[in-house]
Amino acid sequence: EYVGRLWFLSDNQGGIKFRETVRVISVADDGNFSAVECNTQYHNGSKWVDCSKIICRFSSIPSIRGGGDETSLSGNELSPRGGEGEGMKVSMNLDCELLVWLPLPKAATKAVTKKISSVFENVAINFFEELATN
Repeated sequence: EYVGRLWFLSDNQGGIKFRETVRVISVADDGNFSAVECNTQYHNGSKWVDCSKIICRFSSIPSIRGGGDETSLSGNELSPRGGEGEGMKVSMNLDCELLVWLPLPKAATKAVTKKISSVFENVAINFFEELATN
């Protein structure tokens, strides 16, 4: 849980309480594919309300180069360094669904969905980069 500020709310309205639940929804037997679901809710003062759902699919891609010393990101591809995953790239594909109606034009609602996806993507990339350096 955390308190967040949304850019379209005035400063007087304070923050909104959010919570996220992340769960693994699929893992291939060979370990080359997995999917994670992230559900976000906000507290409206009396109850938790679903506001977005992200499905993140990871799949491994054999690397042509293999075995570099750096974690690199190219688009939505991650390259772990060292250990079992060295020489392998991981492709990350995101689908985001907004579960609440926003009183915004369609283009602005699309921008909100894109922002949510972007934030999740950055968190996932940072997580994998942290794993690669430990």
